[in-house]
Amino acid sequence: MTTTNDNILNTMYNNHRILIDRIDEYGMDGELATSKRMITVIRYGDDNLTPMIFNVSPYTPLVDMHTMARVWIDCGCPSDGDANGIPRKWTKEDLHAWVAG
Repeated sequence: MTTTNDNILNTMYNNHRILIDRIDEYGMDGELATSKRMITVIRYGDDNLTPMIFNVSPYTPLVDMHTMARVWIDCGCPSDGDANGIPRKWTKEDLHAWVAG
């Protein structure tokens, strides 16, 4: 199996850099098996960089990912996790509840 990784979005928003990467996995026959996306948010401030993973479904549409990342940044990049420290996987509904909350 072969894997490629391409940056498909690199933008600044509210003193944060939003990076969205596309990860394509190819089967033994060379055909595309799956395509996923991953979001990394880097917070700039006080002469340091804080990289964070914004945990969403890797199959979320690109426009929704970008919008959700900006809302997450506006909410202060909340990162609550489970008992093992694995960050919550955010959905649009979760973000709306956090904003309303």
